[in-house]
Amino acid sequence: MDNLNIQENGIKPLVLQNGIFVAGHPRSGTSLVCKLLESAGVHFPSDITADQYNEDGYFELSAAKELEKRLIDHAMTEENIVELNKVVRILNDSKRLVGLKVVHIPSLFFYRHIAKNMRVIFVFRNPSEVFSSIMRRGISSFKLDWFHNNNAIIAGLENISRSILISYETLIEGNEKTIKKAFMKLGFTVKPEVIKQERQTQKNSQVILTDSETRLYNYLKKIEKKTWKSK
Repeated sequence: MDNLNIQENGIKPLVLQNGIFVAGHPRSGTSLVCKLLESAGVHFPSDITADQYNEDGYFELSAAKELEKRLIDHAMTEENIVELNKVVRILNDSKRLVGLKVVHIPSLFFYRHIAKNMRVIFVFRNPSEVFSSIMRRGISSFKLDWFHNNNAIIAGLENISRSILISYETLIEGNEKTIKKAFMKLGFTVKPEVIKQERQTQKNSQVILTDSETRLYNYLKKIEKKTWKSK
């Protein structure tokens, strides 16, 4: 693990014993990935209930989600370490294999400092459909825009060795063998039959993208399958 610049007499971050993360921009398929991991025996502590947009639940801890924003803004202050330790205790104290969903992707790097055994599934989706799906909920913006949040995925793949990348489109349209292969790279035997295509809330959006957004999406699609290959 990397060393953190914490004062000698200050509060120390706890070690996360088994860090399993699902990271992606909102409305990109993170909950679907969590559901697949759940079929492989991974439990996601959550206090956010299901609704018409995510009928199977959000697989999110509200305290962890708020902490993501604070870590991005202020890094590892003592106050943030206190809150981080609360989240880590929830994960460490579980008797089951446990995971955490992260939607502010840069905050994942703070967990990287403390995770003993880190595995990450990065998920992305066509930004046109992401924007349309977010607007459908009456949300005009997110703390991190799609481009910067998804650009952080590339840094994650470069710096977290046990990580893969998968798109929402692959999950919805891909065959079972393809999906199983992707998750097996990290040691998870998932059951693709839990994917219910009729639950897809947005498709074929004509929302106009910037050149940078289009270029980044195409690049992520290009490298997606390469992350599944065994080294």
